[in-house]
Amino acid sequence: MRMYWGKKVIEWSKTPEQAYETLIYLNDKYELDGRDPNGYAGIAWCFGKHDRAWTQRQVFGKIRYMNAKGLERKFQIKDYVRQQMKLKEE
Repeated sequence: MRMYWGKKVIEWSKTPEQAYETLIYLNDKYELDGRDPNGYAGIAWCFGKHDRAWTQRQVFGKIRYMNAKGLERKFQIKDYVRQQMKLKEE
């Protein structure tokens, strides 16, 4: 999920630098492993680190793009949302 949202932050930001700063802030404040090397590696992955170049696209350039359909193939979104709603009710 964090990688998907990281890609969305890039898409929604005016500049890659702004997206990077936002992701660092969110990681450090809210992630259980914030300030851990794995958290920073995940952020770097969102910007193409440790990944191959993809087809040139608007906004992302050659960085891998993720969309909701791809996420649905890899992740049980409805179960995740149901679980999160249940946690909120407790």
